[in-house]
Amino acid sequence: MIVTNNGSFPTGHRAAAADQELLDRLMRQAIDTQIGAGCGLVTDGMVRGRDLVAPLVGALAGVTALGPATAHPGTGSLHSVPVIDAEVGWTRPIFVEDFLFAGRGHEVPVKAVMLGPYTLARMAEDRAYHEPMSLAMALAAALNHELRALQSAGATFLQINEPGLLDHREDFPLFTRIWEVLGRGISMTLCLHLEGADLGSLYPGIARLKRLGCLSLDCVAGRDSLALLAGTPLPDGLRLSLGLVDGNR
Repeated sequence: MIVTNNGSFPTGHRAAAADQELLDRLMRQAIDTQIGAGCGLVTDGMVRGRDLVAPLVGALAGVTALGPATAHPGTGSLHSVPVIDAEVGWTRPIFVEDFLFAGRGHEVPVKAVMLGPYTLARMAEDRAYHEPMSLAMALAAALNHELRALQSAGATFLQINEPGLLDHREDFPLFTRIWEVLGRGISMTLCLHLEGADLGSLYPGIARLKRLGCLSLDCVAGRDSLALLAGTPLPDGLRLSLGLVDGNR
């Protein structure tokens, strides 16, 4: 069993901190605290931005600004809204620098965390594609380059957050295609993280996604998923991650 942190780390300084040296110290503090708590797989604490949306502005072509904060799927916490003004494309690495910094000075593996293309598309203010699934497919193709960059940098485990799927389960057939595009050419472990509710009608189909190495479940708000797993076991080789503590409660 491996203990890990699924979300951001509550440093209390994330959005306001602009000084690079301070941000580096906050990240190191977050990682050291996770290791001290017994985590065998750590995140970088996500201290450099107020959420996982903000780093996309400027790094993805077509994502031109951040709109007013809105409730994030799954958690209900406030997150920025990406504004899509043109065709989406990948221009440069987004999370690689933080991943490399987070891995220095210790032997504990680092888990990169990324908001997935489906949920991004559902959250976005879309002025270019005018159809969520078309935007999601474009985001998946762009973010596939980011996955490849992280993999080349040495990442072996990537958590992809897709809580929006639990609000639109009818989109699952389309989601399987989006997931396939996102994961093309990727050999590192891809962990699909869902939060805010139980799997319900998505299981067991969601456990058969191509290149899925780990299924991460919210066992606070979605505890009924455990009963589904008891009735239909996971496929051989698929890891299971259980979210047992809500840091916001």
